[in-house]
Amino acid sequence: MIFGLFRRIRRFLSGNLEARNFPRFGKHRGMYDSAVWLVRFYYIANIFFVYNQLDGIRNLGLSRADLDPVWPMIWLDWTGLKLGSLLILHLSVLSGFLGIVAWHMRSVRILIVLSQLMVAGLYNSFGAVNHGLHEWFWIAFCFVFLPSGKLSETSDTRTHRFTFLAVFSMAQGLILLFYSLSGFYKVRLALLALLNGQTGGFAPEAMALTLANRMLQTNTNPVWGPLIVENYTIGWPLYLFLYYIEFVSIMVFLRPDLHRIWGICLIAFHFGTFLFMEITFAAHVLINGMLFVCSPFAPSGMSWRRMLRQLPIIGLAFRPFLKRDSHAPAKSYPKQANAQT
Repeated sequence: MIFGLFRRIRRFLSGNLEARNFPRFGKHRGMYDSAVWLVRFYYIANIFFVYNQLDGIRNLGLSRADLDPVWPMIWLDWTGLKLGSLLILHLSVLSGFLGIVAWHMRSVRILIVLSQLMVAGLYNSFGAVNHGLHEWFWIAFCFVFLPSGKLSETSDTRTHRFTFLAVFSMAQGLILLFYSLSGFYKVRLALLALLNGQTGGFAPEAMALTLANRMLQTNTNPVWGPLIVENYTIGWPLYLFLYYIEFVSIMVFLRPDLHRIWGICLIAFHFGTFLFMEITFAAHVLINGMLFVCSPFAPSGMSWRRMLRQLPIIGLAFRPFLKRDSHAPAKSYPKQANAQT
């Protein structure tokens, strides 16, 4: 009974109302190969971020700003900011180079997590919290749990491949959870405002008021900000769409048909934060492209029918009007011979 309930919950979260899911065991090798290349790309991109941060780390070490160390950086009280920043700089460089040549070793991946924690801690130890480094760090943390060993010796093992894919999917799920948590707080505040008769996130002028407040506080002039302030009705559907994209993101985790389109939408969201608010999160654009636009679990072809049916919550409205994709797999499980592929 309990297992039956779990299966029903999983089918609901995956957007699959049919009684059975078609297992894709025969495709796991291709998924594994794609995931391996994406992990390699992550560690190549990591050394780019290491290089890009060197100047900032050095400048912080030489600055006279008041140091307010966050908990991973309390040791700076003993070494001093100048020496401590040099230690972080060299640790970052060392781990970056080791990552591109020996990422398959868990000890190297742990060293990279430690170096990223130190860099993020240093940037956040001057009285303000910068969220731009958090997602990159948590992906590295997830990758620590990847199976260790040379790929030439372990990739032929099914257990190794499935474990690798499970850990990669854990990174995807965590990033989607972050977006959903952000959307949850936005929706919660908007509902409270609505119930109290106040102007909140669901109001037609919500986006215009948010942008106007931001522009006054930061003395900025975003490219598209004035357009929304002067024509607030344009911003209303954009704001509601943003709430939806963030709030239901975690439900996309078990819906590989939506991985690519969701990655594109999240990338567009971050472009929007610059065009409307002059807020940039460059790493997040790369993360969404890597984890979702290039998701190893996404089907090779994009079916708009399947994607509309799979949309969380609002996809239910499309189900009566859209028949199952003619290329969708049959309900029955493959023969045992195929499952062993």
